[in-house]
Amino acid sequence: MLSKDGFKGIIKGSAARGNQWMHNYTNQAEVTFKLDTNERDYITVTLDKLKVKVKVKPIVTGQQIRFEAEIKLRAKVNGFKGAVTTKELRDKIVTEVKKEIKETYEEGLKLDVDIYRLSEHLYRSNVKAWKKYEANGKIPLTKDSLSKIDIYVDKIYLGNKTFEETIEE
Repeated sequence: MLSKDGFKGIIKGSAARGNQWMHNYTNQAEVTFKLDTNERDYITVTLDKLKVKVKVKPIVTGQQIRFEAEIKLRAKVNGFKGAVTTKELRDKIVTEVKKEIKETYEEGLKLDVDIYRLSEHLYRSNVKAWKKYEANGKIPLTKDSLSKIDIYVDKIYLGNKTFEETIEE
């Protein structure tokens, strides 16, 4: 990571995966996870961003600055074994993507880097607040600064067809 102060360090491997979800230039990515702890098989899901993409909303209350992110996705299931519901898939996708975003954010904090450019979001939406809280061109961030991450899985596709439950229990 580079900043105006110089080289800060490197975020490698799985710790950098959250970056793909928080920027608009990623169109498609994959997430792999287990559905059930008793299963040995993993499911890989390809996720596409919708046209709305990523929205980051800064919230200034008193001396605290928080950010809320909203991401909309479509999922394409590459293959799976056994019975699985759309709710299970949605829950796991949301959990995995949130985990990746938080992990990358925390790695950025360790290097003292604003990895998701949250300062810029505040600057573009509320210059007065940015000027009040900024130090050396960025605002101070904590682990709790990224307070809310909403992820919406719009549709789940199975190959060329939409995956929908046809029989309810």
